Amino acid sequence: MAKKAAKKDKAPDFEGELEKLEEAVAKLEDGSLTLDDAISQFESGFKSWRHCQDLLEKARKKIEVLCEEAGIAGEDGASLSWEDAGSGEAGLDDE
Repeated sequence: MAKKAAKKDKAPDFEGELEKLEEAVAKLEDGSLTLDDAISQFESGFKSWRHCQDLLEKARKKIEVLCEEAGIAGEDGASLSWEDAGSGEAGLDDE
């Protein structure tokens, strides 16, 4: 009984929610669900997707705070953005 309570108190992690989302998508793509079951899977998948988005946003904010504390920032002191991630190392010119 104590295990069940401990499991209930633990918030779902990103990987677990992503797995639930992938399972829901696979079931929907299979095409063999009834309309009611498909709607239920869509609902479940949407909740997992939303939770993943929330967790990613929290992680992004935490990374920004850590970068600011470490003195890592974009040009002119601007905060780093996800769009900058693919353009090479922060603060270095590609020339």
